[in-house]
Amino acid sequence: MEILNFIDLIKLIWQNRKTLIKIAAATTVLSAALSFALPVYYKSTTSMFPAKYAQVPVTETAIRKGPYSEFGETSESEQSLEIINSTRLLDKVIAKNELFKHYEIDSSEQFAYTKVLNNLRDNLSSKRNKYNSIEINVLDKSPQMAADIANSITAFYDSVKFELTKSRNVALLENLSKNYDTQKSVVDSLKGIMDSLTNKGVMSQFQRGYLIEAYAQARPGEAEKLRRLVESNIDKGETFDFIERIYEAEVGNLMHIKKFIVQAKADTDVEFTQKFVVDKAIPAEQKHSPVRWLFVLVSVFSSIIVAVAAILINRKWPVIKSLLQD
Repeated sequence: MEILNFIDLIKLIWQNRKTLIKIAAATTVLSAALSFALPVYYKSTTSMFPAKYAQVPVTETAIRKGPYSEFGETSESEQSLEIINSTRLLDKVIAKNELFKHYEIDSSEQFAYTKVLNNLRDNLSSKRNKYNSIEINVLDKSPQMAADIANSITAFYDSVKFELTKSRNVALLENLSKNYDTQKSVVDSLKGIMDSLTNKGVMSQFQRGYLIEAYAQARPGEAEKLRRLVESNIDKGETFDFIERIYEAEVGNLMHIKKFIVQAKADTDVEFTQKFVVDKAIPAEQKHSPVRWLFVLVSVFSSIIVAVAAILINRKWPVIKSLLQD
C-alpha cells in the first residue's frame, strides 16, 4: 500500500505553507544570530615538493644516482604525507608554537596532550596534488598562527626525516666499520706474505722480465748471483703472482667499503635538505569559515525538511502504525 505519492506531498506542503513559512523565518533569524556566534577561522596554505634522493652527494656512488635538484615521484610524496602527519613531527610543531597555551589547554590536566594533538589534527589537512607536490592547509582562529603552524611543518620535515634515517645509518656505519676492519686484516695478511716473498728476492711479473734480461746480459762474475735470483723467482714467482692478484682484488673491496663508510658518515652527520618549498604560508587577509549565508541556508532547508517529515508522520500515523503492527 502506497502511503504517499508526489501529489499528496505537494498538497501537504501547500496546506501547511503558513506553518512552514513561520518555521523558515524563525530558523533564518535564529541561524543568522547563531552564525555570528561561531568562531572565525583563517586558512594558510604552503606547498612543497619532496626531493627524490636522500643521500648527501659525497661519493661517486651517491652522485651517479641522479641530480639532487630532481623532484620526488609518487612514492616520495606518499612517504612525505606519512611524515607530515606523524606524531614525531606534530610534537615539534606543538612545542614550537606553544599550542597548549594557544588552545587554552592546561598541560597538567588529564589527556591534555591528546586534546592538543586532536585539535591540531582537526585543523590540519595535507594532500598530494597532480604533479606530486604536497599541499598543507592549516585552519586557526589567528591568521598569524595558522601561517606559523603551516611553515613549521615544512621546517621540521627535514629534521624528522633525518632522525628517521639516522638510526639506520648509524647501524649501517657500525656494520661497515666492522667489515672494514675485517677486510683490512685480510689485506694486511696478504701484504705480509708478499713482503716475505719480496725479502727472498721474488719480484712481480713485470720486474721478472727485466731480471731475466739482466741475467742474459750479465758478466760471468755477476751471472751466478743473478742465477740464484732467477731460480728463486721461477720457483716462487707463480705463487707471488697469484697472491698479488688476490691482494689487488681485496684492496679494491677495501676501497669500496671505504667509500660506503664515507657516504654513511655524511648521511649520519649532515642534515641534508629533503624538500623544495614552493610557497610559504602567509597570514590570511580574509576568513575561511564560517560562511554565514551557507550556514543559514542549510539551517533553513534542514528545518523545513524536518517540519515536513513531522507533519507527514502526524498525518499518516494511523497508516504507519497499522503497517508496523502487520
